[in-house]
Amino acid sequence: MPVITRQIKRKESRVSKTGKPVVIKWQDAEMIRSQSINACVNEIHESSKSMGFLKINLIGASSSGKSTLAGVLAHQLHTLDPTFEVHFFEDKDLIDFTATIQKLSKSNQILVFDDLSGLVSKFGKTALDRLKAEITTVRHIGKTNEDRKIIMILNFHAQKVLDKFIRISNFTFYTDCQKEEIRYLEELLGKNQQQKINQFARLRAQSRMYHKFSFPLGNRGDYFTYKDGEPFRVLLYNNGITTRFVVSPQVSWILKDKLCQVCNPAEKTEETKMNLEHFVYDFSKRFGKGICKRAIELKLLRQGINTQPKRVQQAERYIEQYFDAKHINLEELAEKYGLKEQRTILLPCKQPNFNEGISN
Repeated sequence: MPVITRQIKRKESRVSKTGKPVVIKWQDAEMIRSQSINACVNEIHESSKSMGFLKINLIGASSSGKSTLAGVLAHQLHTLDPTFEVHFFEDKDLIDFTATIQKLSKSNQILVFDDLSGLVSKFGKTALDRLKAEITTVRHIGKTNEDRKIIMILNFHAQKVLDKFIRISNFTFYTDCQKEEIRYLEELLGKNQQQKINQFARLRAQSRMYHKFSFPLGNRGDYFTYKDGEPFRVLLYNNGITTRFVVSPQVSWILKDKLCQVCNPAEKTEETKMNLEHFVYDFSKRFGKGICKRAIELKLLRQGINTQPKRVQQAERYIEQYFDAKHINLEELAEKYGLKEQRTILLPCKQPNFNEGISN
């Protein structure tokens, strides 16, 4: 039997040969590579592959950027894995959790719940106890959702006043740290994180007073300075193993002020109906109705919505049984049916004319 040798490329070091952190660019903004929010997103995504339910807590004072961070995490996660849908809720939706979940599709879900600090004072301890029971069975609500993955993002003003069940999470981000909270954070993250917690409190104070914050680069007195909110803000992140500083921008900056249809779908209005009619006409004219339908089916499938005919889905399950038994290989099967990977670009003559749609 021939021996197959594979070369595994090592990831580029986050520290340069001089011992300094590596500075990179995200779009047109410089940042320290090891502090990228995308590294956190990758860790969360990898965990979601082996865990059906994940909980992420965002802790910080009012106006410290929790909602902004929730939007960034949700967007970057569904961009990394298009099988996830994104939904934003309020605390009242969390109280009737079963009804909230049952309204959703069977796709993988990212559920963002905003400002749960006053949960018990608003709805009482009985509602909290019911919520605990429902969260533990969240993937099984609706009977046929056992394979669905759920990522919950919850944000609070203060972690200490919360019920223990709610404040326990797989990943935690701190958007702020006041002096009176330092000792409590030490209890949560460990005494060995004391220096880092104190540094985070100083960085947040710098951000508020001077609208900038700095990190040392090596041992020669050099510093890398961020302008607060232009586009990055500093956060303290814990993944259950380590605690480190990360920086995150706003979703609007990532999208360059465009809208994401997964995070923020356009509401159905008379204007969107007119746009839809123009789109269908123009789309079909450029590509043909059959191609258009296949393209939309692919977009839905990548979001976990299977619109294929029943016979096609049955055929797929037939193939999967052969794969599970390791009798055939997907690459060989594709070759047998003459299927090859195709790459293309959208030609200038196929580009949409938005002005024409608006004027009509």
